[in-house]
Amino acid sequence: MLRLAVVILTYNSDCDLRLCLNGILTQRDVVVDVIVVDNGSSSVSRARMRSDVRAALPRVREVQAGDGVPSDYRQGAGLFVCNDRNAGYSAGNNIGARLAVSLGCDAILIVNPDVRIEDVDYLTTLATTLFRSQRNAVAASAILSLAGVNENPMFEPGLAREILAPFFMLLAGLSRRRIGGNPKPVDPTGNDKLSGCCFLVRSSFLDRIGYFDENVFLYCEEAILAEQVRRAGFRSVYNGEISAVHAHRTAEKGDPVRRLSLWAQSRRYYHVRYRGRGRISLAALRLSHGAMLAMTILRARVQGGFR
Repeated sequence: MLRLAVVILTYNSDCDLRLCLNGILTQRDVVVDVIVVDNGSSSVSRARMRSDVRAALPRVREVQAGDGVPSDYRQGAGLFVCNDRNAGYSAGNNIGARLAVSLGCDAILIVNPDVRIEDVDYLTTLATTLFRSQRNAVAASAILSLAGVNENPMFEPGLAREILAPFFMLLAGLSRRRIGGNPKPVDPTGNDKLSGCCFLVRSSFLDRIGYFDENVFLYCEEAILAEQVRRAGFRSVYNGEISAVHAHRTAEKGDPVRRLSLWAQSRRYYHVRYRGRGRISLAALRLSHGAMLAMTILRARVQGGFR
């Protein structure tokens, strides 16, 4: 039987974690090592999550970020890892992923706490998809939003489309509907960008590439991983016959201006580091991202004025 790990990165996720754990712990025909990494949550939120983890995993061991696996750890007991600073999405997941590799796990499910898994054969099916070929590095299922829209595979815009993004934002605002859509491949190619909220990654591949790129704090991790997979000569595979629900609520994610600023920084890093964009392209991206940020600030001020 394959040994799988599940890494759940939390940040004030006490409203979501229990339901996520329920879906993981009801999986059939698989033994998993659940590793919950708390990325600098408030003391109140961490206490609630610690209680939920202990209720779900009575033998769970608690460690500090940077510590190794306790010598008396037993398979399936679970780990609750306390990281006292919010190091970002990739850095936080790397803490759990390194522990999973040290445990000897064959693959690691990276899953957000706001993901709900109801299919009790989800993990075994996804693992079968991943290990069908030695070339497969990452596997993911359909990811359904609360509205029932499938978020996988994700759309990766070309450079021209990204530069013209403010124009599409303006049209969307004027027409009060989404412009341009989010096209998905009819037949996934094996090089598609897959949602970062829930995917299974082969441990040996992750160790080979040096784990997730920690140079981005948040956003664009999916595009970076897709490029890492492609460069290494591996494949990302998609199985649309199984699904998980992403209970993501954008309104609860904080300041939209800050979020867009972080996204723009990550996108420019991706274009330079992974796409080799030159100065002219980078300058055009800066102008485009600046226009998007200005539009977002204006919209926030207008909406605030009506409250």
